[in-house]
Amino acid sequence: MIYDYYLKLLLEPDEKDEIISFQEWKRKNQRRLRGKSEEEKHILWQQEQIMGKKKKDMIFSKDKDLQDFYPQAEDLQNLPDNSVLIEISFTLKKPYTSKDEREFHTIDGRIFENPIVRDKFNGLPMVRPSTWKGHLRFAAEKVELEEKGKKKIIKRLFGSESGEDEALKGRLYFFPTFFEEEAEKDIITPLDRKTRTPVKGKAPIPLEVMKPRKEGEFYLLYVPYPKEKNFTEDQIKEDLEFLAEALRLMFYTYGFSAKKTSGFGVIKENLKEGKIWVKSEMEIKKETFSQLDGMEKQILKLLGD
Repeated sequence: MIYDYYLKLLLEPDEKDEIISFQEWKRKNQRRLRGKSEEEKHILWQQEQIMGKKKKDMIFSKDKDLQDFYPQAEDLQNLPDNSVLIEISFTLKKPYTSKDEREFHTIDGRIFENPIVRDKFNGLPMVRPSTWKGHLRFAAEKVELEEKGKKKIIKRLFGSESGEDEALKGRLYFFPTFFEEEAEKDIITPLDRKTRTPVKGKAPIPLEVMKPRKEGEFYLLYVPYPKEKNFTEDQIKEDLEFLAEALRLMFYTYGFSAKKTSGFGVIKENLKEGKIWVKSEMEIKKETFSQLDGMEKQILKLLGD
């Protein structure tokens, strides 16, 4: 499940608007929670406490900085042990584009056809949480692992697919990425998939894109819940090792953009910055990394392995 981007986790907690812990929330809501399973209770808690009571205030406040839309390390204090927050500050190696619902977009009097997706409130080019989830799940399918074991991990991380009998919420929470620089106009020549030569009779396609060297910030939250009947602590290590490889494949190999078969949406190997925070017994530990190849090692270090 995707908890879209104006989550309460993005807000700085204050005395009148703290995230109530799951146990305290259950105690205060005993009567209305009667007859509900532990998982149903946890979903309700997340909807009420994590998704946010101040969504409208945040959206319409002109004084908010973009960082207010992103989670902060201190937010882990209110989450279960071994919850992990990952921040990847990246630089595009290839262009990024996405298909907006509109047919054109106007900037300074100029009309751009096939516009990039923009946030409806701040107008910035963005990568939606649902887009991140879709591309990361695609990359996860490409991880080299025994098929049965891989399917189990993917279901734990991303949740059930539509149509499945058993509805299971995933352990990953996705956030938007905003590009603070403006998108630019580009032209794509349609190529034959087999010969990679221009297709006769098809005109070049104008697109709005984020060009190489543009920067963005990716945030991903891992919460080791729901816990299955056969849950073990080893699952957490297994999940995070798998996740590190899926992120590496998405960013370096497959991309996270429309037109990814043309190489769009790949980032430079050297990151602007990479950070990981892990909550462990009321303490928040932090490590940094400069390439995604080194992220798995840092995660295991934080987990004490």
